Amino acid sequence: MHKKIKGLLDLCRVSNLPTVLSNCIGSWFLAGGAVGELNLLLLVSGSALLYSGGMIMNDVLDVAYDSKFRPERPIPFGTISKRTAGIITLLFIIAGMALMIVGNSHLFSVLSLIAVIIAYNISHKKWSHSVYLMGACRSILYLACASAVTGQITPNVVAWSISLGLYTAGITIVARGESTDSSFKLSGLVLLFSPILVPVYLKFNDLHLVGTFVSGALWLAWTVYCLCILKGGSEGRVGRAVSYLIAGMVLIDGFAISSHFGWSGLFFLPLLPLIIWFQTKVSGT
Repeated sequence: MHKKIKGLLDLCRVSNLPTVLSNCIGSWFLAGGAVGELNLLLLVSGSALLYSGGMIMNDVLDVAYDSKFRPERPIPFGTISKRTAGIITLLFIIAGMALMIVGNSHLFSVLSLIAVIIAYNISHKKWSHSVYLMGACRSILYLACASAVTGQITPNVVAWSISLGLYTAGITIVARGESTDSSFKLSGLVLLFSPILVPVYLKFNDLHLVGTFVSGALWLAWTVYCLCILKGGSEGRVGRAVSYLIAGMVLIDGFAISSHFGWSGLFFLPLLPLIIWFQTKVSGT
């Protein structure tokens, strides 16, 4: 693979893009969307571009930090120039915004998503609570895709979007120690288990009980496994656990869909090994 192409893929963290795909599809079906609609394809494409643009922006703004702690990253290593990365960021965000709007997503939700992406990238090295901005990126993405279905957001969609955002914030707290394999805060661990509260909040009303417990158990087992890696003593354990926790987002989408529609949520399960394999080729963090 050409080094510049590989560098761009690393900047975009493309190995994590299946989680964006699952978030879009999960929220779409949870909101009552149908299979095979063009709008879903537009939303997935737009979300992928916004995610990639946000990831590149993160590296553009973190050049000084990466030069010290992660000199192998494409910009400090010299694979891709900071100027080129900045131009690609702008193009991706504009194109992503256009695709999501054409896909019928609410303009306010799309602009809100872009705003929190920019806010997180600017503040995440300066403000400890910026982890919740990162979580908000996933929550608003969930809501933006759901809004394209009927224009109205149901309580179950809101509940799952919030849990996904809190889970993401938990990952971000854990990831703070990646560059030095340092310890993590207990608050990060608590947030990681927030999805389990959604069926309780919904009081199990109109939920598929077997689907809820089976898909919930799969997600819970994977999360516990990731925490076991985190508690281990191997070098690079934090980075590995963070990458695996990110991959676990597809299990949350499966948890959400199976809770409401039964076994169909298991559709997301094969994405987990795909992401893990992809992360061995392109860094997910």
